[in-house]
Amino acid sequence: MLTKGADFVLCNTVQELEPKVIAALQTYKPFYAIGPIFAPGFTNTTRATSLWSESDCTQWLNSKPRGSVLYASFGSLAHMTRRVLEEIANGLLLSNVSFVWVLRPNVVGSVKVDPLPVGFLKAIRDCGIVIPWCSQTQVLAHPAIGGFFTHCGWNSILEAIWCEVPLLCFPLMSDQFTNRKQVLDYWKVGIDLSDRTVITKEEVSKNVSRLMGGPLGDQLKTTGKEIKKKL
Repeated sequence: MLTKGADFVLCNTVQELEPKVIAALQTYKPFYAIGPIFAPGFTNTTRATSLWSESDCTQWLNSKPRGSVLYASFGSLAHMTRRVLEEIANGLLLSNVSFVWVLRPNVVGSVKVDPLPVGFLKAIRDCGIVIPWCSQTQVLAHPAIGGFFTHCGWNSILEAIWCEVPLLCFPLMSDQFTNRKQVLDYWKVGIDLSDRTVITKEEVSKNVSRLMGGPLGDQLKTTGKEIKKKL
């Protein structure tokens, strides 16, 4: 609706990634792909990307083998039920994969109660860390990161492709479902967690393991290198 009165549209996308979509849009209005909008050296910057306090997990990541850590983050806006969050937590534990999980205090609403399962933080020991926020690009660019469990926000997808990190897709709202289709069907740089709104810890564990190890993970990384060239 906001574009109806505009003379032209600028969009943070890439002509080579979405040629058919962009061509279709250009039949209605001048449409220019000007992405990816990355500052030079953006993966190495120490400048905060939001007003939220950022945790530095570099030292912890430095202690982990290359490509062995899953980064999990569902963005700054998305919310989920406590049941879904508990299934994700238990699934991460079940997978035995090391992880960095960005968990906003209000991800399950405004209730100021720890939404994690009882004993979760004690159970993960040194296998994982849970932090409220971080510099996502710095984490994605770290050699220890081997996968990204994501809500499929557009900026997150572009950053992951740039850092050659395959995606485990779990869209929660708005354009994230369309973004997932791009990742899975067209670019083939990720896998789907579930096509249902109800998920289980077994699904989480199985797909985290598929993403982080074996031939599928290797294939996604190889494909990702080719897609990065388009960026």
